[in-house]
Amino acid sequence: MAKVALLIGVSEYEPGLNPLPAAAKDVEAMRQVLQHPAIGGFDQVTPLQNPDLLTMQNAISTLFDNCQEDDLLLLYFSGHGITDEFGKFYFYKP
Repeated sequence: MAKVALLIGVSEYEPGLNPLPAAAKDVEAMRQVLQHPAIGGFDQVTPLQNPDLLTMQNAISTLFDNCQEDDLLLLYFSGHGITDEFGKFYFYKP
């Protein structure tokens, strides 16, 4: 069983949404905890800071496409989220 994490931090946004400088710190703190052998013990931790939309989509797809049935996967996102007119929630990446 592999333990694999993808940590996405988005701190830079277009006008209209405030920047979130803590997103980078969130990802780094999670990385340290997950990679610590006595706490998280994750085999692979991939941090992404302010990725473009395609890079983010590809990384999420790769995370799930490359897993085995008994793997433990963690997708962590620090950034803004928005809801559409139907109340569905989405990660927001300009």
